[in-house]
Amino acid sequence: MTQNKTIRWGIAGTGSIAKQFASDIALAHGAVLSAVCSRDAARANGFASRHSGVSGFGSLTSMINSDAIEAVYIATPNTAHHAQTLECIAAGMPVLIEKPMTTVLDEALEIQHAASDKGSFVMEALWSRYLPAIAAVRAAIRDGVIGTVRKLEADIAWKKDFEPTSRFFDKAQGGGALYDLGVYPISLARYFLGEPDSIDANWRAAPSGVDMAATLYMRFAGTEAEIHCGFDRNGTNRMLIEGDKGMLVIAAPFIKAHSFSIYPSRRLADLAQPGGNKLADRLRRKMFTHLPISGRTRHNFRFEGGGLQFEIEAASNAIRQGLSEEPDNSLHDTIATLRIIDAALASPPTAR
Repeated sequence: MTQNKTIRWGIAGTGSIAKQFASDIALAHGAVLSAVCSRDAARANGFASRHSGVSGFGSLTSMINSDAIEAVYIATPNTAHHAQTLECIAAGMPVLIEKPMTTVLDEALEIQHAASDKGSFVMEALWSRYLPAIAAVRAAIRDGVIGTVRKLEADIAWKKDFEPTSRFFDKAQGGGALYDLGVYPISLARYFLGEPDSIDANWRAAPSGVDMAATLYMRFAGTEAEIHCGFDRNGTNRMLIEGDKGMLVIAAPFIKAHSFSIYPSRRLADLAQPGGNKLADRLRRKMFTHLPISGRTRHNFRFEGGGLQFEIEAASNAIRQGLSEEPDNSLHDTIATLRIIDAALASPPTAR
């Protein structure tokens, strides 16, 4: 493909994440939405009618076999990802799969082997990795801006009432806090720090048996990552990275980072930039935004839309180059994160 070619994307699925993708692709360079498919052709056609130049299809097969697209974004429920990804690979169609790519390690390995055999592009849609602020944080760590990293802390939790048939709590649908929420900080911790040397974890089960909440401790050659996730509460939803020369804070919600700040101490970071969405937390953050704090530096990376445009651009660029993987988010990364989650859930749950 030529380096300036616009990649024509098709979406499999018509749910909320598909709608966000359709909105954000308009902000992405070198990519355009051309088609959407659903098992319900009427839903696909209704979705398509809201977007100029988009065609609707009643199946993934018919969309792949058309001349309308050059890549597929899979935005269907978790349980459909495996089969649909394999269908795209078999057809030689580049594919971007909404996270989690799958919640079953053997399925992820099968996808990896199929993609390798076919030489087909496959990428998990870990969109947070591609946000400009996250890229800048990674560069700051590598450049020693906060010195030697001692600890990473992340908390991601949103309260959800237990419903046994909900995808969040149903094991058959890939439910659980680690797969839905924990995947983000685990992936980012590896993105910033590399591969962990050891993993310890504890988790608490929902009535359906999936993890309602979990805590992970990962060690990286002298650096510890402490990660909390859950459906049992509303968390601080911020990430802190402590170095021997300063504290870096990615404000809540860190998975949609618009900025980060560096403070000379943890005390100042907690005082000026607490996480959480309570009124007191919001007021304190607002107040300290306008107050001078000695030693604080702020770095803003505001963007329009939901933020999916950056992963769309990265995937489209890799496809244009004829790559089988996006270098900053390979299938090895996806599988490594799944192995960490599997290791965490291998231990028995703690008592409620």
